[in-house]
Amino acid sequence: MRVNFNRYLSEMERLGYSNNFEILDAREFGLPQARERVFTVSVLGNEKFSFDDLIKTPMRNISDFLLSDAPPVYDVTQPSVLEAIGKKGIRRATVIEDYAFTITARQDRTPAQVIDMGNGRYRYLTELECWRLQGYTDADFKAAAAVHKRVGRYTMPLYKQAGNSIPVPIFESLFRKMILHETTESEAGNGNI
Repeated sequence: MRVNFNRYLSEMERLGYSNNFEILDAREFGLPQARERVFTVSVLGNEKFSFDDLIKTPMRNISDFLLSDAPPVYDVTQPSVLEAIGKKGIRRATVIEDYAFTITARQDRTPAQVIDMGNGRYRYLTELECWRLQGYTDADFKAAAAVHKRVGRYTMPLYKQAGNSIPVPIFESLFRKMILHETTESEAGNGNI
């Protein structure tokens, strides 16, 4: 991966672009998901893009994203996952507390993350919760869900789409700066922060 990234940077520089990159975490943009990813912005000419003044928002409470009444199909029933809850290492299942870990394309395999429902019951994140944790609205999810049929326990394409997505608020912040010239400084001047 690093080789391809460096090749991209070199090719963009050869074409006359200035590159800048930064690791951004979804938690800094309001989402209770530990998702750190490298974002690169290449600008034609010598001007470098600065990530320092992106508009960030405090992480919201995880309970705002979780369903209170998820169907029992999301309950953890596999003995291998149940026995991995709270363990460390490769075969582990982490209980979600303040935030979820990176949303993946497959939520029901170890390593996994689970929600403690009490009384020894644990469940996986639903497809809708994964979409919410990426910053999508319920309407966005319903539109995507309308074109997929559930096969088996879950609608796997919806998990895959969430797991392969980029958190919406990060894109929004980048585009607010690039297109609307909105930054922490401009927001502070408007009294919005």
